[in-house]
Amino acid sequence: MLVFLASEAMLFAGLIGGYIVLRIAQGPDSWPPAGAPEIGVKIPPTFLNLVMIANTVILLSSSITYHWGEARMRKGGSGLIGYSLTALFGTIFLGVQAWEWMHLKHEGMWFNTYGIYGSCFFTMTGFHGLHVFLGLLGILMTVWRAGIRQMKLFSRQTANPSHTFEELTGYYWHFVDVVWIFLYSILYVL
Repeated sequence: MLVFLASEAMLFAGLIGGYIVLRIAQGPDSWPPAGAPEIGVKIPPTFLNLVMIANTVILLSSSITYHWGEARMRKGGSGLIGYSLTALFGTIFLGVQAWEWMHLKHEGMWFNTYGIYGSCFFTMTGFHGLHVFLGLLGILMTVWRAGIRQMKLFSRQTANPSHTFEELTGYYWHFVDVVWIFLYSILYVL
């Protein structure tokens, strides 16, 4: 898993590095292009800014709930509540991301509009969204496994299954959250 995450880190480093080079090459006066909706954070914040800040808080909170689920599981519980909250937060994040994409499309920004500005934004957030979706599939599996553990706890069975799957899924989920911190900082804040 660590080798896989290292390769994923290189993928995102390439995307972020390419974005930075392209943005610098465009110059500060042409980024964003004239007429393109600005996605960056503004003071005072726009509605879209507030939604994306809240969405970021939701995604980062999902790492806390996942860790809480793992801690409960290691103490002999099922971790079901923590994992379920994580799945809920991940689903909300993807839903808001889809809403943002549709909002930007309605405003005229898409992969093929506004040159590299639109292409870079949708490519980077799209790859991240795909990774969140894949992580969410893993989390749903942890919810399922936690549900089975919960049923065994009620029936007083004392099986001690391996928690490797949950641990590796946690590594992946925390990685996806860290990547979002970089993407949010570069795409929205800077």
